[in-house]
Amino acid sequence: MTRGREMADYRKMYTVLCCAIDDVIDNLAQIPKARQSMLHLQQALQQAEDIYIETTVYWEDTSQTIIELKVDCPPDDESRRD
Repeated sequence: MTRGREMADYRKMYTVLCCAIDDVIDNLAQIPKARQSMLHLQQALQQAEDIYIETTVYWEDTSQTIIELKVDCPPDDESRRD
């Protein structure tokens, strides 16, 4: 593991956490008294997924020499871009 000036891999962290949370949700679904906790985790997981999808930058090859960077965020939701 190197500690250079590389950017944190947030996509990888997101994936690890979401997979673990999803596993816990499945386990909690089997425990009637844990229903509220399960629902809370499901809601948080859905919110995190929505934010991730709305704000993830991706590139699109335009078959030219220019590559456009795009963000999946509605144009009227400027506050999410900060």
